[in-house]
Amino acid sequence: MVPQSTLLKLGGAPDGREVRIGDLAKATGKTQRALRLYEELGLLEPETRTAGGFRTYGADALERVRWIGKLQELGFTLQQIQQVVTATSGAAPKDAMEAVRELYADKQAELADQIARLQQLQGELASSLHYLEACVSTCTADGTSATCCGTCATHRGERAPNLVEGMRS
Repeated sequence: MVPQSTLLKLGGAPDGREVRIGDLAKATGKTQRALRLYEELGLLEPETRTAGGFRTYGADALERVRWIGKLQELGFTLQQIQQVVTATSGAAPKDAMEAVRELYADKQAELADQIARLQQLQGELASSLHYLEACVSTCTADGTSATCCGTCATHRGERAPNLVEGMRS
């Protein structure tokens, strides 16, 4: 639940029950357009509409939008988030939680693979920087410095890292 003081800051009613879409957008850093899309996809439901047609949301909407944002940060697409919502609506609690656990476990494995790839790339960047720092400190300034890597005394016989070698092609 969102504290009443937070809802009041958002322009909510004194009873803390509802906020308009613009206030929810400000509180979550999302656009009104994004919130409408979430509604279209069944991820977020307005509690009511005002006589003027404005969407109003209950206190739980703030947490729901933050939850959607956190899943997006983890790399879930809106369609995958729909799967999570679908898996939990109408299903027996045990089945719902198992379905969500499987989706989360798959995402965790995907993130672990992505982290491993990024660590490998980070290593390649580090070795390239080390190689290039030697060039900068030892190559001459007579115009050969741009092509000296691999031919100067510092790197003679040494294979350039892929990120450096690729520049020569």
